[in-house]
Amino acid sequence: MIVERFRAFYDTFSAAWLPRLEELYAPGFVVEDPFRVFRGDFDEMRDYFKKVLALPASVFVTEDEATGSDGVYVRWRWTYKLFAWSKEKTIPGITHLRLRDDKIVYHRDLFDAAIVFEGVPVVGTAIRTSKRFV
Repeated sequence: MIVERFRAFYDTFSAAWLPRLEELYAPGFVVEDPFRVFRGDFDEMRDYFKKVLALPASVFVTEDEATGSDGVYVRWRWTYKLFAWSKEKTIPGITHLRLRDDKIVYHRDLFDAAIVFEGVPVVGTAIRTSKRFV
């Protein structure tokens, strides 16, 4: 049940979901991605999601899920534009969820964080150049 709600949250990602985070996440939750960690602060998470919603384009699509010995894994794609003038990018990723009492207690997003900055002048050039040598 919670996994379906999680997928619905991202598949229909909008400001309408922000007041409902407590329906998904347990008090004391931990959410991690390559850039930040949220520890039980719903307001901080809402502020972050408002920034994501303010991007010129931001669409999440969950693709499938699998259950493992340590939780649930949801595979997704995020298509976004960092700036109005930038090209649209798509980042594939996986979210690892640990659940308790039909709520999320741990959420970790795994994706190639360098993709986010590849379209940014100077930084993007440095990342693309370094990828050729690694």
